[in-house]
Amino acid sequence: MKNINRKNQLYFDFGRDYEADLDNFFFSSKNSILKSELDEILNGSINQKLFITGNKADGKTFLLNSFLNHNKIKQLQSIYIDVSTLNKNENYLEGLASFDLVCLDNIHKIAENIEIQIFNLINECKATKTNLILASNGNPNELNYFPDLISRFNEFKRCRINPIDDNDVVECMIFVTQKLNLNFSEELIQFISLRIRRDFYSIKMTLQDFDKFLYSEKKQPTKISAASFLKSYLN
Repeated sequence: MKNINRKNQLYFDFGRDYEADLDNFFFSSKNSILKSELDEILNGSINQKLFITGNKADGKTFLLNSFLNHNKIKQLQSIYIDVSTLNKNENYLEGLASFDLVCLDNIHKIAENIEIQIFNLINECKATKTNLILASNGNPNELNYFPDLISRFNEFKRCRINPIDDNDVVECMIFVTQKLNLNFSEELIQFISLRIRRDFYSIKMTLQDFDKFLYSEKKQPTKISAASFLKSYLN
């Protein structure tokens, strides 16, 4: 945790990743609405309430951290909290309604004694300019919290990090190879794309591991070397 001294109060950034970069988040075509909502905040919108859902490996935590690391957000008073780490009888969220941006992660893992704190924070933020972004594996109505808190969650704009589908795989692979400076031909990318799992983490790890394989085996990036790698890698 990193201590943050703001307005004579001591806060903690719970679980922050200060290296995450928004330029490294792949927005597939189906995630254009989510990107648009985040762009609104970057462009100065206030009092936005956004509830982001997605599967476990879809990058919610990375997205929140990289968004907070954006140059425009760095100029603001902001904080990231992984609420799944809060379980003591302390008022962790007191005073956060004065912040410009509050990001609460893992909303689906709230301890019972923290529910009322989040409920109170949402109510307090209604009277301020605070942008509030929540991230969860499940939609509000799938969560087992007290009804008034679920009602507050349902007032948020809802966006989902949609999984990468077949039409986005090649584009995603090109995105990753460019970010990692991997010199793979389009023909090779097409070949691997037919044999790779459809989530960003798996795509990135497969391409990185293939590059390591090429280095260790002193091979060139070809369909033959890819077939040899994938035969053992996917089994």
